[in-house]
Amino acid sequence: MPTRQRRRRSSVSLDAVQPYRRDGRAPTGSLHEYLRRLILDGAIPNGASISQVELAERLGVSRTPLREAMRMLQAEGIVEAEHNRRAHVTSLDVGDIDTVYGCRVLLEATGVLVTVPLLDKAKIGELADAVETMRKHAADTNTETWARAHRRFHRALIPEAGLEFARTLSTYFDRAERFRRMFQTEEIQSGVRLLEEHEAILKSCRSKNASKTASLVARHSARAALTLMAQIAPEREPTLVRTALQLFSALDSD
Repeated sequence: MPTRQRRRRSSVSLDAVQPYRRDGRAPTGSLHEYLRRLILDGAIPNGASISQVELAERLGVSRTPLREAMRMLQAEGIVEAEHNRRAHVTSLDVGDIDTVYGCRVLLEATGVLVTVPLLDKAKIGELADAVETMRKHAADTNTETWARAHRRFHRALIPEAGLEFARTLSTYFDRAERFRRMFQTEEIQSGVRLLEEHEAILKSCRSKNASKTASLVARHSARAALTLMAQIAPEREPTLVRTALQLFSALDSD
């Protein structure tokens, strides 16, 4: 009689993972977006090793769409996946904050420089719509609706930089969001302050001032990084973030 192979389980409990389909209906957004949110929210924690078989059962989905969603998350640097077997949520270290946010500031502000002069009425409308949605949910920046609008706003700032550029920036954007969610404080998650910053960026986009918009975007991202590092790793010097910030601040003053 053949030996029954013991099933490999995840290294963490998946009790916090809710089924993707409830009452026969899927939530707004794709399975890929749903899994990303589970990781950003910490339902699937930092560094976890996950059995894809167990996760598929927990989510109530088949293995084929789960593999595709994992492939997309792997391309974004959020997970490391073994074909058809286990996935590992990419570990985050406090020492990576400077690198993650520094790269985000440099990339996003550069994408803004090439995009803002080409923004048309429709693109401005997309930005304004995202800001309006964030305004409605400013009291809770951790809602799914706010998060989707926030991501939509930042994506609309850099389309002229190209698809591959957007994919690379998305990796840093997601890693920065994971840091924010893991170490958030009242100061960092202040919806009112975030709304004011996004409104200032929108106003600058409307005036087609690329240098000023890039500077505002750089300050927006850098502030979150500097606040995080001052509170959880004050002994570390945020060299890359400060360098990127100085670069785009100087550009605006020229």
